[in-house]
Amino acid sequence: MLIKEAAESLKMKQLRVMLSRSSPHFLYRKEMESELARRIAGYQGEKSMDFHMDLLPKAETFIFHDLRIPYGTTYHFQLDILILTTTFFLIIEVKNMVGTLIFDQEFKQLIRTYKGVEETFPDPISQLYRQTFLLKELLKQNRFPYVPIESLVIVSNPHTRIKSIPEHIDLSKSVTHSTNLLAKFHEYQNVYKEEKIAKKEIKKLYRLLLKQNRPQTTDLFNQFSMTEHDILKGVACPDCKMIPIVRLRGKWFCLKCGHTSKDAHLAALKDYSILYNPSISNRQCCDFLQIPSRFVIKHLLDASPLSSSKMGSKRIYHLHELE
Repeated sequence: MLIKEAAESLKMKQLRVMLSRSSPHFLYRKEMESELARRIAGYQGEKSMDFHMDLLPKAETFIFHDLRIPYGTTYHFQLDILILTTTFFLIIEVKNMVGTLIFDQEFKQLIRTYKGVEETFPDPISQLYRQTFLLKELLKQNRFPYVPIESLVIVSNPHTRIKSIPEHIDLSKSVTHSTNLLAKFHEYQNVYKEEKIAKKEIKKLYRLLLKQNRPQTTDLFNQFSMTEHDILKGVACPDCKMIPIVRLRGKWFCLKCGHTSKDAHLAALKDYSILYNPSISNRQCCDFLQIPSRFVIKHLLDASPLSSSKMGSKRIYHLHELE
């Protein structure tokens, strides 16, 4: 049973908007593009697991993607995939990488070689050890019964080569390709046959996990030394993506390609909600859409599917309906 599915993070959405609304010559554009590409690869790696996860017994599994759980007052631990059953739990770390992956167990690092370039990353096996420990601590703190916890690094690209250092170390218990997930799951079922936790308790646990889940928030403006002045304001052309387009006779008109639209401003408002705030005032909307008339803005907002509420003397429009 899928409890929490894989979804694009707010950071991915923000990066897309920032790239679409910044100059091609922005100083840190390449760094932003690299960050977005890395996050897209991670998301696609998790989504590629859907087929293999769907082969698992639905009545016996409770599956979560992308959990980020607080531990103590300042620390969080993140789980790509967590599978709960009545006999064991399974934590999965997904790696969507091409080339050759070398799991260096002497210096606890992951080395990727691809097209003659060598890169070093944190060791996912060590990460899983910490995640397993912290999940056990969470269970103890909340007085859940002891449940065996297995962990597995899954390489989602079937063409990626897996090697180890030293070469004699057998990584097959810790690392595998996604095509082997079902077989590994059956192995765990054969080992752990005794029920350790009732389904009633699992449901109590998954409600706790969903309640405590804290998606990561990052100040991307600060990370990439970007200010609001680096963001192009206005409505984007739905066809050629030109910013800004103009409003003529009740429609949006693109001076570059000639495309017209009645509701192109809704996409711009969605961009605003992703970058800044899930609600907007008339004055803020005038500024972001680059329309000086508050009466035109009021007409556009009142005619939109957005709900609104009063905040003091101002009316605030809620943008979550645009998701």
